[in-house]
Amino acid sequence: MGDLTRFTTAAEQDKLAGIKLDDGDVGHFMDLVGKGLVAAAQRHEAAVQDDMALSAEVIVRLQRPVKGDDGQIEILTGTETVVGRLTARKVYKDPADTIQA
Repeated sequence: MGDLTRFTTAAEQDKLAGIKLDDGDVGHFMDLVGKGLVAAAQRHEAAVQDDMALSAEVIVRLQRPVKGDDGQIEILTGTETVVGRLTARKVYKDPADTIQA
């Protein structure tokens, strides 16, 4: 892994405008999130209705080791919870099929 990074000083922090994630990494990760949403929605096939309003919650946690001022390794963690609603509908093998409620 090489040398661990340290925390920025206050003077260094004042020079920063933000952080930029690699676009390719973000795109790949968003594909994984999309697959996770589809996999989680599969459980809702058990419900009778064809059209569904689903509540969604995605928790993102980014971590990395950082050397503290005392030389000890700390795990720096950033966490964000995103909530929203998704609409979904059943897809039938034969489009003429339906399930009566």
